[in-house]
Amino acid sequence: MRNINWWAILGATAAGMFIGFLFYGLFFNVAWTEAVGLTTEDNVNFRKHGEAVTLDPVTPMLLNAVIMAAYAFFLAWLVMRSGMATLAGGATLGLMIGLLVAAGHGIGNLFAFDPPMLSVIDGLYHIVLFTVIGAIVGHWHPARR
Repeated sequence: MRNINWWAILGATAAGMFIGFLFYGLFFNVAWTEAVGLTTEDNVNFRKHGEAVTLDPVTPMLLNAVIMAAYAFFLAWLVMRSGMATLAGGATLGLMIGLLVAAGHGIGNLFAFDPPMLSVIDGLYHIVLFTVIGAIVGHWHPARR
């Protein structure tokens, strides 16, 4: 625990949340909401595959922040244990994890008969997410003693 830079964990968590905003709020919002079957006419009342749903934006955001911190903690531990505590080393480990997560997500979407675009968006998100988190914790690690 003393080899963990908690500022790096905090920074990587914030970066992860920002990447989520970029992917799902800015760049791919329309394509993603269509791929998951979410529709609205007034941005207040939502339907998923035709059925009314109530959106709770707070709980998923809080849980997402906790998960982002867990990802950052795990990657910080991994880059230190692997001896790859550099920007490039962390980014490489993050990229490898992101590719595995993206592949798993894509296979799950195949079984669920979800649109291919959902796998593309979610897969790219995970690849970018883990690469950036890995780069941050790999570069911003505690000084060696």
